Amino acid sequence: MKFPEDLDVPDNVVQQIQISHNFVESYITIEEKDWNSISYYNENKEIIIVMVLDKYDDSSDYTGILDEFKKKLELDLTDSKLKEQLEQIYNLSLPKVFRTRDEVIGKLSNEVAQLKTSDYDLKKRFEKISESDHLKVKSKIQFLLAINNEMGYKELKDSINTSKSWLDTVLKTLSENKIISYNSKNDSYYLNV
Repeated sequence: MKFPEDLDVPDNVVQQIQISHNFVESYITIEEKDWNSISYYNENKEIIIVMVLDKYDDSSDYTGILDEFKKKLELDLTDSKLKEQLEQIYNLSLPKVFRTRDEVIGKLSNEVAQLKTSDYDLKKRFEKISESDHLKVKSKIQFLLAINNEMGYKELKDSINTSKSWLDTVLKTLSENKIISYNSKNDSYYLNV
């Protein structure tokens, strides 16, 4: 049984696939000069499912499709129903489906890169503001915690030019107003968002 009907699988490849599986339930990839395929031997049905791939296709991309077909085999479908499933799986495995998936992944990768760049830019802007001398201690603490997620007391003290007693007073006020919180486990402060 094959789909499309005009698919040609050379006899030497058929033999190589049979020998490679050796009646053991397994996946086998064959990549040769003019041939690329992934196959699966189903021990219960004693059949081999072969997907003929394009020259540059990665066989690992197709194991999920073979797994789906493998599930259909367990349903004891009639030959005509199995043929329908074969056609559906063929349509799922068409290169345009994978190209579309790759385009989506590429688009998502670009969006992630843009978000990282925006994140970096915002951090640099916050750092610039927090380094300025005109900010009050309360504002500096909030800017520093916005940039760094969490900071220890010593880090805050080193980053802000103020006395220990004034820093303690401001941290207490910010905590009481529920603007920041203290993480005793990490011995650090963080912004409440």
